[in-house]
Amino acid sequence: MAVLDGVNLILSIESKALAFSTGCKISTTTETGQRQTKESEGGKWPEEYAKSHSEEISADGLTITDGSADKPSYDQLKDKQLAGEPIECTYGVRGEGREGSTANCYKGNYLITSLELDGQANDDSKYSVKLKSVGKISKIGTGLTAAAQPGS
Repeated sequence: MAVLDGVNLILSIESKALAFSTGCKISTTTETGQRQTKESEGGKWPEEYAKSHSEEISADGLTITDGSADKPSYDQLKDKQLAGEPIECTYGVRGEGREGSTANCYKGNYLITSLELDGQANDDSKYSVKLKSVGKISKIGTGLTAAAQPGS
């Protein structure tokens, strides 16, 4: 049995891993509906069904002041949020170097719904970002299953 080390879960925005990322959380939810018919156990036991799916991603990291096209920074995330357009995101197991795998991952379009900047005295400044799915999330390759991890 292989356990995914949290350091190997990588969020990439437009194919580039976030700069100095320290955390990533994926939340997938299903909205359900109910049907109650005469046939469902004498009309007393409603049936549940999936109405829709959505996904939220939250990530955080250390704030850098010299972001680049290869290392999205707070400023670049802020520009994307204020543009109000969906952005392509992937999450998966770390590939070569600092990037996430593009062969085994999950991929979709997301809107940045929240972006926070926190600067405390005597500590590194940190950012946190929240994204919400816009449309379908696709599994690419094997997703997180059986994906090679560095050093294994």
